[in-house]
Amino acid sequence: MSDAPTAQSGKMNLLMVLHAHQPVGNFPWVLAKAVAECYQPVVQALAAYPEIRCGLHFSGPLLQYMLANNQDLIETVAGLVARGQVEMLSGGFYEPLLASIPARDALDQMAMMNQATRQIFGQEPKGFWLAERIWEPSLPAKLAPAGLGYTLVDDTHFYYAGLAAKDMFGYHLTEREGHALALFPTNKELRYTIPFQEPERTVDFLGRAYAAHGPTCATYGDDMEKFGLWPETWEWVFGKGWLVKFFEKILEASDWLATTTPSDFLAGHPASGRVYPPTASYEEMLTWALPAEASAELEEIIHELQEEGRFEKLRRFLRGGQWDNFLIKYRESNLMHKRMLWVSDKVAAAGDKDQARDHLMQAQCNCAYWHGLFGGLYLGHLRQAVHEHLIAAEDILDKQAHGERPWAACAVADLDLDGNDEVVLSGPALDAVVHPAYGGSVSVLDLRAQRFNLADTLTRRFEAYHQKLVQAVKAEAEAQEEKAPACEAEGVASIHDRVVFKEEGLEDYLIYDWYDRACFQDHLLAPRADLEKFSRPDYGEWGDLVTGRYALVESGAHGEEAWCRLKRASNLFAPGGPYPLTVAKGFDLGPGPRLAASYRLTTSDPATPAFRLAVELNFTLLSASDPGKHLEYQGHTHTLDHAWELAGVGEMSLVNSTDRFSLRLFTGQAATVWHFPVETVSNSESGLERTYQGSSLSFIWEVPGGAGTWEFSLGLGLL
Repeated sequence: MSDAPTAQSGKMNLLMVLHAHQPVGNFPWVLAKAVAECYQPVVQALAAYPEIRCGLHFSGPLLQYMLANNQDLIETVAGLVARGQVEMLSGGFYEPLLASIPARDALDQMAMMNQATRQIFGQEPKGFWLAERIWEPSLPAKLAPAGLGYTLVDDTHFYYAGLAAKDMFGYHLTEREGHALALFPTNKELRYTIPFQEPERTVDFLGRAYAAHGPTCATYGDDMEKFGLWPETWEWVFGKGWLVKFFEKILEASDWLATTTPSDFLAGHPASGRVYPPTASYEEMLTWALPAEASAELEEIIHELQEEGRFEKLRRFLRGGQWDNFLIKYRESNLMHKRMLWVSDKVAAAGDKDQARDHLMQAQCNCAYWHGLFGGLYLGHLRQAVHEHLIAAEDILDKQAHGERPWAACAVADLDLDGNDEVVLSGPALDAVVHPAYGGSVSVLDLRAQRFNLADTLTRRFEAYHQKLVQAVKAEAEAQEEKAPACEAEGVASIHDRVVFKEEGLEDYLIYDWYDRACFQDHLLAPRADLEKFSRPDYGEWGDLVTGRYALVESGAHGEEAWCRLKRASNLFAPGGPYPLTVAKGFDLGPGPRLAASYRLTTSDPATPAFRLAVELNFTLLSASDPGKHLEYQGHTHTLDHAWELAGVGEMSLVNSTDRFSLRLFTGQAATVWHFPVETVSNSESGLERTYQGSSLSFIWEVPGGAGTWEFSLGLGLL
């Protein structure tokens, strides 16, 4: 029985919940650094101040890492729980966005975390952490079987429901279909002062709130990573002692200020009212989710209103998009999400599915599906972690269905839910997803044994923060003439307010693609097109095959082979044209680890000029600097970190000795080959950075012109 103090009805109660998370697929050294520089010292500080009560949430991937590597930290947290100082929150085990996955999976995720909380910390969870505070009104009913009574949302959610600043204290009740849930609104003032401002700033705010609203609670729920992992915060929080000072300031005000846990406050205080928040998240997330141009405009509007002192009055009427917009903003995100739903349906329909289900749940970790301040979708290793577990789950289920005998399958369905059918070609070694409506391109090229999607290359897009980069470069150049002395700030800047470049010359890499990158994308090149222009891309496209719609003529599977046949009536848009052009395109998967594409181009006008067909493969090996990852041609190594051109290529190898696999690339006719790295400028918590997203590898053939038919082929197979 704990003798820790409960929520105190005569005081202002500060309700703190610290959330710690590392995504599935993150590098082990990142987790080790996070534990050493953040989680461990925060927990040690709590252990030294037993009067400071709070809630903690560790996501499942982080818990698994700590159980294997930091048992002492787990035991310390369990001790804080046992003495009643800390309340552990549940949530989706692998940190999914609960609103964006099927209810059956959401409940499995919650059940797994509930069980872990009981087994590891000896506590029955009463509430849950809502990943990224992604709220949907359906959640109380969707999650009711999990048996949890509260969660934390942002004050943003309450503002969007029409409430005012005075309503951002205590908690409100919501419901759906009669299932009630208590909502604590995390206060933006607390999120932006803890830990970035001196402790007095936070305590003064709480004092003003106590004077205005009387005994109640003010909720702070935020990422523990702000306490040491965000840029410059370790020196501020621990080196300069902010955390200890903060705890001391709270204790100094103990005549009117106390700390408590969510469930204790619930037990001793009635709800402040009822609320029905709309679909929402925190303000920044809703801004990031907008199309880039709209996101930049909204940021400008918010800045103007803040400068005019009118933002707080208008904020509840001003909002961005919703998280689901990322599935439109980024095709790569939507493809992962819809493949996840596809695999979820297969898992649900299967019998013995526990191992496959765990892989599915790992693939639902939210971080790789979106992008804002953090790398997220722009980090190839996080995207590949999603693909890895989707491939593993599907492979397990297919082995249960087919055993070890050879097989192939072809499915035609609207996999990405864009209103157009895709063709899924599958076998025990390779999977390919063909999009007839998008140039007959291949968005997924899975190597099953290696658990690797070779086609996972991110498209280069304009992002709202690119404007800040250009403006900052311009301002820095102007400031070189006369630089004012820096003022020493009282605190540390939030990463929301920083513009930092991790290398010089990033503005030179602000290159944007006009098409979404995939494999087997077909270009008709103008004579002036060369490798440098193609990489920008500003080269003179003479065709509409890249984004054009092909008709699906035939598809099927037999034995160890699966196939599809496509056809498009198109034109060559050359000077003096257009000139009629018909393209027949086919894919054959198998037998074995092999995929081949065939082309038949037919022109009918004798005046058709000569042109070039370029078949582009956008692939990734996750690193352009790893010497174990490269292309080989006639015994020579060609690295992935720069552009190069080869002539007369009939066969070459894509080598990944680091991960122990290689592919043979082969053509029916010798081709010229162009290669260049696909690199983006993306935001991260440590600043703007150049990131390798993959490689463009194009095989180019001369088409002599006139009326006639020409055939080409390009294939790949595992060595």
